[in-house]
Formats: sequence, C-alpha cells, structure tokens
Amino acid sequence: MEWTLRFSSWLSAIIIVILKPYFWIRDWEQPPKLPPANDELLNISAVKLAKMIRHGEVSSEHVVKTYIERIKKVNSLLNAVVEDRFDAALIDAKKCDKMLTLNEVTIHQLEEQMPFFGVPFTVKESCGLKGLSYTGCTKVREGIKADEDSLIVQNMKATGAIPLCVTNTPELCSGFETVNSLYGVTRNPYDGRHSAGGSSGGEGALIGAGASLFGIGSDIAGSIRLPALFNGVFGHKPTPGIIPIKGHFPMVECDEFKKYLVLGPIARYAEDLHALVKVMSSGCERNLRLDEPVNFAKLKVFYLENVEKNFGIKPVDSEIRNAIKRAATHFEKIGAKVDKAIIPDLSESCEMGILALFEMPDMPNILIHPKDPKIKVNALWELMKSIFGCSNYSKSAIFTAVLEQFNGLIFPFRAVKYSGKLKLLENKLLQMLGDDGVFIYPTFPTSAPRFGQIFVQSAAGMYCLLCNILGLPATEVPMGLNRQGLPIGFQVIAAPNNDRLCLAVATELERAFGGWIPPRPEPFIPF
Repeated sequence: MEWTLRFSSWLSAIIIVILKPYFWIRDWEQPPKLPPANDELLNISAVKLAKMIRHGEVSSEHVVKTYIERIKKVNSLLNAVVEDRFDAALIDAKKCDKMLTLNEVTIHQLEEQMPFFGVPFTVKESCGLKGLSYTGCTKVREGIKADEDSLIVQNMKATGAIPLCVTNTPELCSGFETVNSLYGVTRNPYDGRHSAGGSSGGEGALIGAGASLFGIGSDIAGSIRLPALFNGVFGHKPTPGIIPIKGHFPMVECDEFKKYLVLGPIARYAEDLHALVKVMSSGCERNLRLDEPVNFAKLKVFYLENVEKNFGIKPVDSEIRNAIKRAATHFEKIGAKVDKAIIPDLSESCEMGILALFEMPDMPNILIHPKDPKIKVNALWELMKSIFGCSNYSKSAIFTAVLEQFNGLIFPFRAVKYSGKLKLLENKLLQMLGDDGVFIYPTFPTSAPRFGQIFVQSAAGMYCLLCNILGLPATEVPMGLNRQGLPIGFQVIAAPNNDRLCLAVATELERAFGGWIPPRPEPFIPF
C-alpha cells in the first residue's frame, strides 16, 4: 500500500466532509425532472427496431425524427450534445426508406449485411464523426472538425446505422466527470445534481435518458463502464484489439496505450450489446465465438462485493453489495458453479494500475500548449491558476497532469514491487477465469456522486482500471435504483477474447432483474 496516494485520497474525503454545507446550499433546489419518454418507439431495442424497419412496420424517417425530438426535449437539462447532424440524419433516413420502397435491397440482404439499417445512434466526441466537432473538448482545439470517420464509425455506418450527433466528454477524456471549459457540464438524467460520469458521460446521459438507443464510447480507465453505471445502462469494454481504435483523439503511438484504450458500445438493452460488438469488431481475425451459445450450467461464476483493507477508498455501498449477491444467487439457482473470489493483493490494484498507466513510455499530452503541442505546460502552475479561475484547462485535466508529473504519487523505487505484484495478480485472475469463468465485481463503490465530489474518490478507479491494464473484457450491468432513485450495478469480467461470456451474463441478468429503468418523471422521495 502506498501511503502517499492513500493519504491524499483520505485527506480529499475529509475536505469534502468539511465542504458538505456548501454542497447542500448549492444543490438546495431540486432540478427539473426529465419529461417521460411516452412514445413506444423510444422503448424498443435497436435489434427489434431494425427488424421493424426492414419489414416496413415503421419508417426509418419516423424513428430518426422521434429520437431527434427526444434529444431536443432532454438536452437543455442534460447538456450532453456537443454538435448534431439532425438534418443530414433525416436525409439518410429518407434514403433508407427509399431503398426499401424501390426494393433495391432484400430483407435477407439487410439481415446479413446491414443489421442496423435505418437505426439512429450517437457518438462520443473523441471518436471522430466526419464533419462534426473533434476538439477533445479542450479550448486549444476549439473549432476543429473531424475530416473523416473513425474506423468504428465506418463499421457502424456500414451496417446502415445513422449517426445523430457527437456528445460531451471531460477535457481530453481525462476525468471521471464530464465537464470542460469548452462545452460545460453534462448532468445525470436521474438527478441533475449528480454526475453523469466520464469520460463517455455525454453518451451515458443521452442513453440513460431514453434519447439514444446506443452509442460509441471509449474506455482507458472505466470511461465506458462508469457512465453506464451512473446512468443506469449497459456498457461493454471489449478485449483490446478486437474493435479498431483508429480515429480516436487523443491517441499516441505506444503499445501500452493501444492495449489500455478500447472503444465499445453503450446501450440501453443487453441484446443490442451483443449485436453491436459483432459489427464493431468486423474484420477481427480472432475466434471470438460470439454466436456460440453459453451454457450457464457449465459456467463458473466468481464474485466479490468489496475489497477489504483498502484505506483511503470508500467501502462499497450495501445496495451494490446486495446486487452482487442477488446476481450470484440467481446463477447458483440456474445451475452455474458459484464461488466467492479469493484474490490476494487485490487491495493494491489501485497502486498497480496507476503505476502502469503513468509509466507508459508515451502518455498523451493532457495540457496542450495553445501555440505548440510540443511545449510542456507546467501542471503545478496551472493548478495554482485554476484556484483563482485563471486557467484555460479543466480541473480534471490539471489533476491528471499533476498525477502524471508525480508518477501517480508513487515513489519510483517502489515500481518494481508493484510490477511484480501486478504480474502475480494477472496470473491469478487468468487461472481463476480460465475459458469458462466470469468475475462479478464492483465498478465503483457508490452510485453517481453529486457533481464536483467524485475527484475525492479517484483512487476508487481501481475497480475499473484493473481491466484496462490487464486487457480483460468487462460488461457493466444495471441492477435497478437505490434509495435515492439513482442507478446501481456492477461489472462482469472475463478472460481475454471471452467477451461472449460477459455479454451472455449481462443478457441473462437483464432478463432476471429488468435492466434499464427510465428516470422518474416525478420528484423521487426516498423510502
């Protein structure tokens, strides 16, 4: 355990306790609730909606219009959209309908080659959608547009899906909360006083609000799974290398970075995740066996509700622990072999993950100099300026840059120790999971914190970061709402290339426990 890191986390938590009166005064008024998603089209999975479009039961134009109207209704409350292409999307939808009317394509052709024909989707701003904002949500890149689609967007367009907009992120995807000095704060659809998570917070908020069926996110330390948790939806962090990352910004030519960063889907419905991973990974040469059914009677399910002896990191909330137990009990009932995981040194995965991340040979330049990207910006000076509101960089970007400058608050001479422990932990996990096991594990200790408070729990990123560092696939699964009316859930982890197991478990848990629950249109009264 690294006391410098843990003590700073503990001290930050004490500061938040002291500042609690300020947060209560700031958040005294409950923000307006989202209007309910009354149109039935907004509550149908993408897979089913695509089938309806193929069979002429509904037009693509009508579906796209419905989602555009929903986005317009909720975005004034969420601030999730950075830039839209609504007019172009309607033109695309009309082209889809015309192709069907003129019999230019058969239903069978669409099923096989364009499974999301006519279905709208959304894209994280960092993932490159041609003609739209591509700034990394940093002021020094203001006005920059993507001159081509990222490969993952190309894959989705090839299925007939129609992009609607690009969505907000923290500055250069560098935080667990979606806020930047260029586009502002993205709010949680369940309670606008709370965080939407990051860095795919704009995607999470829109999808959780019923304003998007699915979207493209990116994940280097939980950036798909955390927003999925906070906004009550599903998200899949794939095995690295199966879904292309070309076209993402920021990007560096570093093998470790290309292992830790993955792109993947966030969706309201589990059945869509499976279909999306298939098309997003088209071209992958690995045998992922995505169409092979999973026999739960032969599945090994390991679980852990909390990491003990974890000074400086908040214990996992009882409601999340209970959700993990409910899931484990369910799989026991349907015949899976269920065991509580025993993993030595898991409490030090925070140090292992942070060290691996900040010791990469090439890190993206988080604080980009406005005149020359090669010039190094002084993170400590920007930290001082930010206290007085004089910095052009967001606090999350500055915080990340300071951590990088000081090696994640870990003494360099301790690096060998943690590198060795990480290797032992990796071996233990891979041995435990094998080719037929999953691990149910918290994504974060709590539901979405109030806006501005998550930085004190940055060390709790250990729950997500571990999968990026070790290259493990993980699916975020929503498990209902807590007493405050906020979503809770957990992640399901498998060995590399066993994404199918995570996805199958997510689908079964959705069937058993209900999956996504829409935000309540009326004020929530805790019971």
